[in-house]
Amino acid sequence: MRLLTNSRYGTRMLLDVAVHGRNGPVLMRDVAERLGVSQKYLEKIARQLKEAGFLKAQRGPNGGHTLARDVTTFTVGDVVRLLEGGTDIVGCGRDEEGCTHAPGCLTRMLWKEAGIAMFERLDRFTFAELVAYSDQGVRFGDFCQTIEDEHCRHASGSRARKGA
Repeated sequence: MRLLTNSRYGTRMLLDVAVHGRNGPVLMRDVAERLGVSQKYLEKIARQLKEAGFLKAQRGPNGGHTLARDVTTFTVGDVVRLLEGGTDIVGCGRDEEGCTHAPGCLTRMLWKEAGIAMFERLDRFTFAELVAYSDQGVRFGDFCQTIEDEHCRHASGSRARKGA
């Protein structure tokens, strides 16, 4: 299963704004450059995040973007849920009427349960924790070791070193 790029980039954008926006607003072009993503694409995602109250924009010479909420008050799950449009990982989880197999489908509940489990995991990580990991120079392999997740360690191939 793959998350939408909106979710991945939106999460990274908010983390970037949290880390680099401590002393004032950050410019979206700077965020785009740091993330290696199109500024126009990030601005599209930023609109959704502003409407949902995660991000705010300031106009003027000292303008840019800042977080609208404290990093302790929202999780990765909150952001992904917004940008994915809910918790269902398959279309029939959301709309039984849209599925011709729904009345007798034995796998529908599996997909619903998988979505619930995924969001329970994503809801465990606040942006405050991600900022703290960033401040410590933690990278993917280190993060996997921190959360003691065997699957995560295998996914990384080999452990990254701090600062790598």
